[in-house]
Amino acid sequence: MDGYLWELSIPLRRPFASAAAAITERRVVIVTVTDGSVSGWGEAAPYPGVTPDTVDDARRTLVRGSVLSPTAAAAIDEATADLEARRAGLSLAASIGASPSRIVPTSIAVGLDEDPAERLESTGASAVKLKIRPGDDFSRVAALRETHPDVAVGVDANGSYDWETREPLLGLDRLGVAYIEQPFPRDDLEAHARLRDEIVAPVALDEPIDSVNAAIRVIEAGACDMIVVKPARIGIGAARTVHDLALAAGQRIKASGLVETDIGRAFTRAVASLPGAHHSDVAEASWYLAGGVGRSRSREVGIGFDPDPEVFAPYVVAESPLGSRIWD
Repeated sequence: MDGYLWELSIPLRRPFASAAAAITERRVVIVTVTDGSVSGWGEAAPYPGVTPDTVDDARRTLVRGSVLSPTAAAAIDEATADLEARRAGLSLAASIGASPSRIVPTSIAVGLDEDPAERLESTGASAVKLKIRPGDDFSRVAALRETHPDVAVGVDANGSYDWETREPLLGLDRLGVAYIEQPFPRDDLEAHARLRDEIVAPVALDEPIDSVNAAIRVIEAGACDMIVVKPARIGIGAARTVHDLALAAGQRIKASGLVETDIGRAFTRAVASLPGAHHSDVAEASWYLAGGVGRSRSREVGIGFDPDPEVFAPYVVAESPLGSRIWD
């Protein structure tokens, strides 16, 4: 088995701001692994303020194996899963036991500096996740409720509140939000568990979920109603495992991504097709990115398409064969 990588820098259609970070471009590393005549694709998408690694870490890991990068490991896991699904003649969703025909409502994440109503109208999304922070919360959701009363609205605070500043969260609950994601810092599981007793909306946790063991700790702490699962962060195999653990504990998952290209989004959609997934973030990559990776062939196996190097060539910053240590 061998492989290749491309580091890409793709401008966003508009800046995307959250309480964690604000970005104007998306730097990712896409990989392909080949065995014989079959190739699979994956994507390492480190995100500022969210993942512990950077794009430089991911690239070094994939070339030299010298830096431990979790998103690089996730990319190899994804590419291998895509390759195996293609070999078996299965779609990626079917290969992880999901239903390829399950209808997943299209939800779009809206940054702090964006107009939620305008984004909904321009994209046609049927659900929305609003980024919030102290001072940019209740009035923002209330305004959207007035213009789009039938749209499911979730909120994501990226850990920007604490127990003493939680009052706006209680107000959001009274507005009937679909969920409140990561209201408190990632390590404050106790505060999340206490909030569950005060509100009706499901509490979702994202930032702590960087491994299967982390998901087990969150479940055992009773800290949430819904676990945010990002295959771009933990890999597709671990994503399926976390889904099963959550279901066994009477909880749900929410599939989400890290503003990746269509490659990474394909894995998010597959996880969103699992029976325990709700309110997943499955917006098209083109709603965020000003460029894409292309689709040289479309078919119902693996991720459903082959990226086209000629299409993403304008965004290539660096490229290299995958290092031999990757296969050790």
